[in-house]
Amino acid sequence: MTKRFNIENSVKLFEKAIQIIPGGSQTGSKRPSEFVPGAYPIYVQRGKGSHVWDIDNNEYIDYILALGPITLGYCYPAIDDAIRIQLEKGIIFGLLHPVEVEAAEVIKSVVPSAEMVRFFKTGAEAISAAVRVARAFTGREKVATHGYHGWHDTWACMSPSPAGDGIPAVFRNYVYPFKYNDFDSPDSLTSLLEHHPGEFACIVMEAISYWDQPKEGYLRKVKEITEEHGALLIFDEIVTGFRLALGGAQELFQITPDISVIGKGVAAGMPLSVVVGKKEYMEKMKDLLVSITHGGETLSLAASIAAIKEYKEKKVQAYLWKQGQRFMDAMNKLASEIGIPMEWGGYPPISMYRFKVDDPGLAENLMLLWLQENARRGILYRKGGPAYISFSHSDEDINVTIEVGEEVMRIINDALHRGDVKSRINITEPSGKELRRFT
Repeated sequence: MTKRFNIENSVKLFEKAIQIIPGGSQTGSKRPSEFVPGAYPIYVQRGKGSHVWDIDNNEYIDYILALGPITLGYCYPAIDDAIRIQLEKGIIFGLLHPVEVEAAEVIKSVVPSAEMVRFFKTGAEAISAAVRVARAFTGREKVATHGYHGWHDTWACMSPSPAGDGIPAVFRNYVYPFKYNDFDSPDSLTSLLEHHPGEFACIVMEAISYWDQPKEGYLRKVKEITEEHGALLIFDEIVTGFRLALGGAQELFQITPDISVIGKGVAAGMPLSVVVGKKEYMEKMKDLLVSITHGGETLSLAASIAAIKEYKEKKVQAYLWKQGQRFMDAMNKLASEIGIPMEWGGYPPISMYRFKVDDPGLAENLMLLWLQENARRGILYRKGGPAYISFSHSDEDINVTIEVGEEVMRIINDALHRGDVKSRINITEPSGKELRRFT
């Protein structure tokens, strides 16, 4: 099923980009180095439904979905129509716009923790605002954390050099990671709170671990001990909001946090994030210096209203689970039948995959070969996932993806038996330049 695959224009344009854009990209995880440099498309030109076309006119079924925001599909009519209607009225103003109230009411009606709502543009700034609210409300400074929460200083201070450079070292004294699904080890949330009584403003966590389900009662216990220690519980639902359920992971697991941060799916592709929470905490924000020019940008708010209407009326989240489960089950069945050490797991709307071999180098090369051979046959994935499912992924899309998956798995099986996995990976660099230029 190999299609015509030429990415010459992508490579040429990236050569130009790295001269004028630091790293060549606005997003670290979109750089060529995150995929297979020289053997994977770099620039997408357009999208429709679940498909995208690169600048060399190759067509793909896309499971990257802009890193998650495309819950309905590219150029989804209801979203595009809502944007066009609002565009004729104006994008942003110097006074408030009624759409701010309408969007807040719609979000409040479906997210369990949403008694009040504030709008932002990115997940990183929204989670930073939520933490500031918690610190201001409690009068404490320390934060316990699980998961990824963006690039701002609060979180990036934990990154090794060079990613963590430029941040005062003192920030590390205020951020404490804890181990998910654990109450007994020294790295558990329980241990942290007991060793620093009365010092934590909040617990900031993704409610899921992408591969593992929370243990029975785990999230409820997290909420209980957070309350016992006088801290606020903040759910980072940038990824899970409007994807695992209409009301996010908190609806799925029936745990209502004090504050939640939601992004990506909240506006089905438009740049919007929200901080929602209980009124007693959220009202604190009105006294804080938390203000952005584009918080009331109307196109994204109109898109959010339209998206949530679609989610509710068409039961979109149930569809994501159904298609995702079919996809995961088929991939695991194929891997077992063909006999390759590949495993798919996690949550069907955001499934993960990995190669279970002891050699890390071989695992990496198997991943690169998987990405390369799927791209050549018109399927796009992130390295290891998530493989995002959208409402536009049709049965035919899934069928084609499974068919390609079988073909690629057989290539991988042959490569493993011949011992030539690495030699089959065609990593090349534009104009013969060193690979480090992609990093």
